[in-house]
Amino acid sequence: MGIVVYWLEGDGEAAAPVCQLFGSKELTQALAWAEDRRRQGHRHVSISAELEESVGRPGVAAVEAGLTPGGEAYEWSKAGRAGKVRKGR
Repeated sequence: MGIVVYWLEGDGEAAAPVCQLFGSKELTQALAWAEDRRRQGHRHVSISAELEESVGRPGVAAVEAGLTPGGEAYEWSKAGRAGKVRKGR
């Protein structure tokens, strides 16, 4: 399971969460399903994704000592990417 669409069924205090599961390659179908829930008047429609090919190992949050969690060199930097800083603005 890579994608989950959530929404509420019912009104007020009787509203209950419901979900539909989609594979990681079914984003188009998940988006269409979410739009259909919205058109039906459901509230709090949302999509959550944890795509296996796009997510690192659980618990990995940083590049350490210039290496990715997989041990590859990580050399990208933000410096110089945004253009020259303008003075007087």
